[in-house]
Amino acid sequence: MKKSKKKTLITCGKNCSISKEAIIEKNVILGDNCKIEGKCHIFSDVKIENSTIKNSIIKSKSNIINSYITDSQIDENCSVGPYSHIRNNSNIEENCKIGNFVEIKNSKIGARTKACHLAYIGDAEIGEDCNIGCGVIFANYNGFEKYKTIVGNRVFIGCNSTIIAPCILKDECFIAGGSTITQNIGDRELAIARKRQENKQSFYNPYLENFKRAKIYFGTDGIRGVYGKDLTPQLAENVGNAVCQIRENAKIIIGKDTRTSGTKLKKSFIKGAVQGGATILDIGVVPTSAISYLTKTLNLDYGIVITASHNPKEYNGIKVFGNNGVKISDSEEIKIENKLSSKINRLNGKCLNVTKEVALYEKFLKSAATTNLKGLKVVLDCANGASGKIAPKIFKLLGACVQAINTKGEINLNCGATCIQTLQSNMNGADLGFSFDGDADRVLMVDKNGKVIDGDKIIYLLALWYKKNGIDIKKVIGTILTNSKIEELLIQEDIELVRTQVGDKYIIEEMLKSGKTIGGEQAGHIIIGDKHITGDGILTAIILSSIYVTDPNFFEKCLKIQVYPQANEEVKTKNFKAKTVLESENVKNIILKAKNYGRVIVRPSGTEPKIRIMVESINHSKELAKQIKEEIEKVVDKMV
Repeated sequence: MKKSKKKTLITCGKNCSISKEAIIEKNVILGDNCKIEGKCHIFSDVKIENSTIKNSIIKSKSNIINSYITDSQIDENCSVGPYSHIRNNSNIEENCKIGNFVEIKNSKIGARTKACHLAYIGDAEIGEDCNIGCGVIFANYNGFEKYKTIVGNRVFIGCNSTIIAPCILKDECFIAGGSTITQNIGDRELAIARKRQENKQSFYNPYLENFKRAKIYFGTDGIRGVYGKDLTPQLAENVGNAVCQIRENAKIIIGKDTRTSGTKLKKSFIKGAVQGGATILDIGVVPTSAISYLTKTLNLDYGIVITASHNPKEYNGIKVFGNNGVKISDSEEIKIENKLSSKINRLNGKCLNVTKEVALYEKFLKSAATTNLKGLKVVLDCANGASGKIAPKIFKLLGACVQAINTKGEINLNCGATCIQTLQSNMNGADLGFSFDGDADRVLMVDKNGKVIDGDKIIYLLALWYKKNGIDIKKVIGTILTNSKIEELLIQEDIELVRTQVGDKYIIEEMLKSGKTIGGEQAGHIIIGDKHITGDGILTAIILSSIYVTDPNFFEKCLKIQVYPQANEEVKTKNFKAKTVLESENVKNIILKAKNYGRVIVRPSGTEPKIRIMVESINHSKELAKQIKEEIEKVVDKMV
């Protein structure tokens, strides 16, 4: 039997260098540039001055002054005195006291710890019920991988502090007067003591995208992932219970698309929500936009859709709508995530079948048509998804001659908006064709000549139609991917294009803020604000069909426009962060080179583990996009 190695017992710490699992006894004074590293154990009641400590454990009730501590654990009830530095994944346990002029970076501060004045806290996590003194600076520490400070529930922050985004403040924090909060702090439940508080709306935050993505489960469009791996029934159950912790006695409507995994996920969500005391209205298989409409119309607290939209069948997701029928904000998503690890039990929860309520949504869709569609020949590619029953039904009721394809089968497989060629090959002399995605919140169009009309051209057509009919259109909301030619053509009509980041929720947020009517993105999310405040593929198809029947010459004239060539590529990133790949010097250099020839957007996908590449250039778009893809693939291959 191998004997355990005997550890060294230190009785005096002055001017010494200690390593390799040493034990330092109680009541010792360490000082005068003492260096300690290598899994050493410093027992309680030790006084540490002017020392450097690495990869060690400092036991409770020790006093640390003017020292540099990295990769270490500081146990509960310790005192971290003035002029100390705590860095690199160190952990300060509960009920500690942090003195003046202490710097804490990339570390954790335990619950109920008190920090004195003029500390610097960056890229750190602060536990619940902490008390932070006056004049503290919360700031970004270290670029892309280390970019946030998280402040726990019920933390008090003293006066004249500076909180620089990105920073996440959890529920019921209190910030004393005279503090400065920069933009992008999030819509938290804060209390500001006095009017001296200032919110600097013009503050430039280069890490805004990272702040918005500083979520564990939610992406740009709800929770999304491979079923059984990234998205499990247990997670769905936890989300169901979490929304009930935020809103007591919540009334929630829930629907799904046609994925087989959706049945189990829906049941799990309902289980968690009913346990939390919610009243659940189960409406069955419906388009995402139906849930948005009914949530608002029936004055419910939340609308839930179990769907992965355009993704393949192995994916699924959870989309969450608020009382106003709009997808919840980033800050609301973070609130839900904060509640996932806890659970409540209330006895008044129940689930009701309300499949008949879909008639309200069908009535709404019919009312959107401005003319009878009699004589119009349309082909509807329903992607084997949620539009399979409702879209053909409504078009027939409106008088159109309908050929519906892909109404049964595997969702999004070689069909729908992600495979527009299927619609093109099935036009058979039709006037118009519409291709939906799995949950029908997006649509692409094919004209009678088989030409694809994407979301950019659709928002251009709608904007000009509204202007032609006397509706004041001064701005249209697009994204960073919207073709620059569309922007130029809109300017000629005295209409400004406002760009947001990719994702229909961000378009909608901008539309709600500015009161604008038309918004959309290239992939086919179209928002017609005076009809419905969410992307609705069926609604968009009905309105486009009405325009065509009313004025086919105007319709065709608008769609004859020529846009700038765009090339799109994508690279799968597997299980590591895409932003790490994009920080490669070779990748940054090839992107910079491509920008000499046109517009370049390279970004992590918000719904899949991919990096998406878009190059807009008159002559070199395909070539440049492929060059960027190849360079990214080289980095990805090395990281596997």
